[in-house]
Amino acid sequence: MRLFLGQRAWVLQRLTALVLLFLLALGAATLLIAPPFAYERWYALATSTHGAVLIVVFFATLALHGWIGVRDIALDYVHAPFLRLAVLTVVGVILFAIVIRVVLTMAAHFAGGA
Repeated sequence: MRLFLGQRAWVLQRLTALVLLFLLALGAATLLIAPPFAYERWYALATSTHGAVLIVVFFATLALHGWIGVRDIALDYVHAPFLRLAVLTVVGVILFAIVIRVVLTMAAHFAGGA
């Protein structure tokens, strides 16, 4: 937890926000420039190597961004140490589980188990 104190946490959250903004802009540009997508095109895009990497990076960045925000809120407003630990543990496990689920889902498509 000491790794993300003060200015480091602030800078890291701003960097993750920029990465998220870039990836969302990339997705919006894809929607605006490309012809309308059918399911097969979405599936091909999401399961391509580049698409899968971008999806995993997006969710990992989103989880890190969310973790820093929730951690700052919990440190500021949850004063009881046990309750603070419980809140941070639950949020951390949920965010980590989401990222692992996305990674496993993307890996399943490459292993042929879709």
